[in-house]
Amino acid sequence: MTVTQSYFVNLIKHGINGERINYVPQGLNYKELYKLCAFNSTSVIVYKAILGVSGELPQDFFKYLEKLALYHVKKDIQSEFDTQKVITALEENGLKYMPLKGYYLKKLYPSTDMRYTADCDVLIDVLQIKKLHEVASEIGLKPHHFDEHHDVFIFPETKTLFEFHKTLFVGKLENYFGIGNKGFEKATIKQGSACLYELSAELFYLSMLAHSAYHFSAGAGVGIRHLTDVYLYKKHYNLNEQYLNKELEKCGLLKFKNEFENLANYFFNDIEPSEFTLKLASHVLSSSLHSNEDLIDASSVANKLNDGGVKTAKKKAVLKRIFPPKESMQFSYPVLKKLPWLIPVFYVVRWFDVLVKRPKNVKKIRATSVVKENDVLYMQEINNGLGITHL
Repeated sequence: MTVTQSYFVNLIKHGINGERINYVPQGLNYKELYKLCAFNSTSVIVYKAILGVSGELPQDFFKYLEKLALYHVKKDIQSEFDTQKVITALEENGLKYMPLKGYYLKKLYPSTDMRYTADCDVLIDVLQIKKLHEVASEIGLKPHHFDEHHDVFIFPETKTLFEFHKTLFVGKLENYFGIGNKGFEKATIKQGSACLYELSAELFYLSMLAHSAYHFSAGAGVGIRHLTDVYLYKKHYNLNEQYLNKELEKCGLLKFKNEFENLANYFFNDIEPSEFTLKLASHVLSSSLHSNEDLIDASSVANKLNDGGVKTAKKKAVLKRIFPPKESMQFSYPVLKKLPWLIPVFYVVRWFDVLVKRPKNVKKIRATSVVKENDVLYMQEINNGLGITHL
């Protein structure tokens, strides 16, 4: 880690434990530090941790950091108000729901604004979707984006987004969490509530890890906030590790869990790192919250790598972009679930759509074909080390 990266991690460590840091290192790159805060959505954590040495900082840097942090504090307050409005409406109208991810995780931080999010994720019952749309309209939510797996609404005045998920996971984990009831099958209704469902502490943690693993797989990396979630969750809950590991084994995520926890312990508990943990630490610190844009193409090629070598893997990755698998086509064009024999026709529809409306996707295909071999081998090591090549 660079001096700046090491200091950034130490600021995060102090911040999530409700502490202030008492030193400023020599050789600190303030521009890099600000970018790390912005790209990882950790400005409030860093701001509160660094307050104790604010007089030793360049005033321009501190002013910009403070402005970003206070903006996130304001958005968090508004988001909390909007969330309670939506949940109250769901309860009063008898709509089955289960808040996800940030709704619970932000409460583990010293203050909720430390885990500011731009949206609120809620699992809903697909059998009540028509009623949900009626209730959303009544409380002022406007349609933003609809697809097969979630309907997204927005409060126009406050810009708070609500993603109403119709299934807890898409892909391999959908089978684990339940297809028939789309995620509610492993949940129980909260005592004292008519409609609020919750996962056990172990299954919620599993869903957290799965969320991080899918982002890492799709985006070639995730930022440090995924690690603060892991650290604070394990600190707060006494989990049944034997049961948890058994369930993670079923999902193919046990290796990911172990390596992710090793990294969290290295960052925040000063545990001696392995060689792979150090490499993973460097990778996470070069990533933004949900991706590493510079290595996405290399990661997609790496997951196709086998005895045929990098050249063959590139061809496979390019072909997958041109001819997405059946599951991806059915996600983009739901009619194909009933009429799968029309997939060849919809490949033509998709190509026309890409050429006319999404020319950037053509650039992505070209980028995949010219990705550097060293980057592919590097991402193969990272993905293999995390055990996520199957995602």
